[in-house]
Amino acid sequence: MKTIFKLIRLFFIRPGEWVAGTPLFAYFAWLNYMVVSKYADLFLHTQETSEFFSHFTMSGFDSLYYSVITKYHLAFFVYRHPLLTDMLYPFSVVNGWCLSLFGVNCATIIVALTLMLCMIYSFVFIRRTLREVVGLGIIDANLLAYLTFAIAYITLTYIVPDHFAWSMTLLTITTYLAGKKIQTGETFGKWQTAVIFVLTAGVTMSNGVKTYIMTLFTNGRRFWRPGYLIIGVLLPAAAIWGYAYWQEQEFIVPREQKKAAERKAQSRADYDAFARAFADTTHLTDSVEIANETRKKYKQHLWDIHEQNQKYAWNANKGKSLTDEGFGAWTDISTSRWRSTVENLLGEGFQLHQDYLLQDALRTRPAFVEYRSWYNYAVEIVLVLLFAGGVWMGRHNRFLWMCMSCLAFDLLLHLGLGFGLNEVYIMTAHWGFIVSIIIGFLLHYTHGLRYLFLRTVVLLLTLWLFLWNGWNLVTYLDSLSIL
Repeated sequence: MKTIFKLIRLFFIRPGEWVAGTPLFAYFAWLNYMVVSKYADLFLHTQETSEFFSHFTMSGFDSLYYSVITKYHLAFFVYRHPLLTDMLYPFSVVNGWCLSLFGVNCATIIVALTLMLCMIYSFVFIRRTLREVVGLGIIDANLLAYLTFAIAYITLTYIVPDHFAWSMTLLTITTYLAGKKIQTGETFGKWQTAVIFVLTAGVTMSNGVKTYIMTLFTNGRRFWRPGYLIIGVLLPAAAIWGYAYWQEQEFIVPREQKKAAERKAQSRADYDAFARAFADTTHLTDSVEIANETRKKYKQHLWDIHEQNQKYAWNANKGKSLTDEGFGAWTDISTSRWRSTVENLLGEGFQLHQDYLLQDALRTRPAFVEYRSWYNYAVEIVLVLLFAGGVWMGRHNRFLWMCMSCLAFDLLLHLGLGFGLNEVYIMTAHWGFIVSIIIGFLLHYTHGLRYLFLRTVVLLLTLWLFLWNGWNLVTYLDSLSIL
């Protein structure tokens, strides 16, 4: 009973939080309304999941949420999102009721409502972290919480049907809880850790690693005690991985085997058709010569198709991986890290590019797009300087280094191994809120005229990001042609 009461208190939104967040809630409600209404004529009246993939276009985000809620099926890669499909089951049931009662597919509306709920609690827990853990005053906490949601791909996170909204919400809650425990000297219990890990890793496996990083900082050497290590760390990790393996063997492998058999049959049919066409036109008469020449020309035909495919964005923007199969296929060892950082990680992730606005890097967008004006790069420099100042001013704070460790893990994953490097900006929600927290340390430890100057800079930066990203986003939605 005591635990339930604590949970209610944790998720109870206080009056001050409602007052601070209401303008932001209204802004995101308007953006979600624009997205839903833009696709309403098509998506409210279809149950064909292929329609979502064909027509939903907003950067590199997927429309798998719409698909799963419309027709419940295993759609996510199980080793990256092991519980995500299961978490969407209740929403699929609700949508089924809507279909039977009203004859309308409410997937887009259901997703918009869940995104708004996630956005509200993300704001609440970021603001609480800034107020209660970093120690900022109300004005500065509100300002930096707003800065967080002005970041381009955090704004997008809460209006697109992808997993990032759930992911960021769980991360902000875990960050707040860890910060409070560091502040009070408390530790995470082994069952607390297990539950938090299952939730965070269930949405995105990499976030489970961040959960363990946070619990390592809060629990210290107690993290390595056998009882905690077994129940809080090893068992939930094994359970999640085992469940992902079971899903793969039960659902994915049979599906892939069926597809492989279909591809093999189609390949044989294509070859036979090519051979018949060649036999009808060739001047050769010897059957052996015809067969040899057919194989030679068909091999060249396949190579020509391969060469043409390499020109398409999904191949042209894909860097060279360590291996062609397994987890090594997710790596990228050839794409420029410097340009990825300038134009994508710190560029597109925070400020939208006007050229190729919100186009998909796997469809039509080049891997790198440059800004038209110098001042966009100046904004990047300001962000880096504010962040660096926050790290320096808070360098003696244990909570700061916990956040930095989580950020370092993301940078290792994306810039080091190259995971998702060709569209690294879509992952901004996994770490972008940490930038605001770190800047919070700069404001907290600065006083006098320097403090007033820095607060003004942060205010101007926040206004700029809202105006720039908001204007470009609305421009994109207004110009979007669905059919």
